[in-house]
Amino acid sequence: MFAVIYRGYLKPDCEKKYHDAWQIVAKYFKEKRGALGSCLHKAQDGMWVAYSRWPDKATRDASWPGDNAPSDQLPQQVKAAIIAIQESTDPERKLPEICLEIVNDLLIND
Repeated sequence: MFAVIYRGYLKPDCEKKYHDAWQIVAKYFKEKRGALGSCLHKAQDGMWVAYSRWPDKATRDASWPGDNAPSDQLPQQVKAAIIAIQESTDPERKLPEICLEIVNDLLIND
């Protein structure tokens, strides 16, 4: 299993735009692209952190554009949401994603 942590700070007055866009993207990737789920957090210092789980890195990489433009294969609503996420993030305070191989998992119940 594979997980990714996305971290960064938002531009002023972009929290609702970011949150709404994240909801669209996370739901689509879970329902249509093989993601296992995602969780969005806000730290006390204002940093936003999203945690996303995938069966493997290849499945995630085939779906998520990273810093690039959204894939043309995605529905228009999802492409627009990815652009909204990118536009909401403060580029001067964006942090690199952290890719993780899951070694032991006690979050999911059998």
